[in-house]
Amino acid sequence: MEDRAGQQGQERHNLRLEKLQHWARHRQSGHLLVLAVSQLWLAVAVVPFAVSVACLNSACHMATALPLGPGALGLLTGIVTLELRRAPRLWKVRAMMILNTINLIFGFIVVVVEVMKTALGPNTTASSTKNGLLVVELSAEAFTLGGVLVSAYSLLLLSQRKPGCCRRESLHYQELQQGLSVLEEVPDLENGPEVASTANRTTE
Repeated sequence: MEDRAGQQGQERHNLRLEKLQHWARHRQSGHLLVLAVSQLWLAVAVVPFAVSVACLNSACHMATALPLGPGALGLLTGIVTLELRRAPRLWKVRAMMILNTINLIFGFIVVVVEVMKTALGPNTTASSTKNGLLVVELSAEAFTLGGVLVSAYSLLLLSQRKPGCCRRESLHYQELQQGLSVLEEVPDLENGPEVASTANRTTE
């Protein structure tokens, strides 16, 4: 009994893995590639803006560069997304969901904090320096917000991953076979009355 239960569990695991591979390599391969490239690009692009804001505001104290946190999470999430597309595994799906959820929450908090700092910041700097700092701060906030939106779309894409895609395809193939068998039976039905009429003529 234990061997049979273990065999059934292994078969279920293999079936889930097969469905995941079909989903990642065929159905959503393009979407996963776009997500991974977007996450990697946003993670790299936010670094110079976050460092510039930290240097202009607090003498390059990296503890004040809050967008670096979502940037690092976005970089890690993009790598996991690429790995999921290259070699689909169930644990990569879980890791992708966890990282995107953390990045979504943390990135949203960072965006809110940075926007409040920009709106309520002191006006002690010169006008030209203030305008340049404002542009850099808004750029960092925009890239961080972009990472949040990409994480939200990634979670939406993962939530649409429904089991049974291969089963639906097999059912569709069975329906096609049944339709073909019905079409093959139609000529037999049409020839039936002709055969019966010829048989009556011969008996007469």
